[in-house]
Amino acid sequence: MKKMFVLAVFLLNVFAANAQVRFGLKAGYDLTGVKIKTDDYYTYFLRSLNYSKVSGFHAGVIADVAWGEHFSFQPGLLYTLRGYDAAGVVPGPADGPTDASIKTRYHYLELPANFLYKYSLGPGKLFAGAGPFLSYGISGRVKAEYEAYDSPERTVVFLDKQGDYNTAITNRQYLRPFNAGVSFTLGYEFNTGILISGNYNLGMTDVEPESNLSQKSRSWGISIGYLFNNEK
Repeated sequence: MKKMFVLAVFLLNVFAANAQVRFGLKAGYDLTGVKIKTDDYYTYFLRSLNYSKVSGFHAGVIADVAWGEHFSFQPGLLYTLRGYDAAGVVPGPADGPTDASIKTRYHYLELPANFLYKYSLGPGKLFAGAGPFLSYGISGRVKAEYEAYDSPERTVVFLDKQGDYNTAITNRQYLRPFNAGVSFTLGYEFNTGILISGNYNLGMTDVEPESNLSQKSRSWGISIGYLFNNEK
């Protein structure tokens, strides 16, 4: 988390030179999901589950660093809730396959860094842009229910390497803490400072690299925000 904060300050200082800088707040609703991939026999059944998106949210602070009339750099630091649900038939104990329902929720600190193009239209500006994002996992839960047997709720533990895993503790799920990808945004900024936007985040990091299962995040969202020190 310290590295993310230092990176945010560094980027802001670099792009703030000879530019107009405004700070603001941002929050919104997300529809989050996951892309699962596996070629391993023992986890192949996970591909046959029905995966569904779940509700999440994001909230935090942003900065808008303007270069001239049309271009700006907009980094932020957001608290986000991500996850997904899954349901279907999985291998069971001696009695054979069993129905399963899996619910996951992950909490992240996220650093987006979007480059925007703005076009004056009506009482404000239409904008579109894209850029990288970096997330750091801070907590999470996995709840799996099986028809044939009981399973405890698992706590998500974010660790950098497999050597730190304690496999003797069965009520934990280990994931990589850093998630990186590309974000896209389209929205409108009123001259009063109010922002409305739609967003898409494409996760490109496998957050479960130490297993035979690949897990990459996906999310759609809508945001509302406010930038201070605006045109009168």
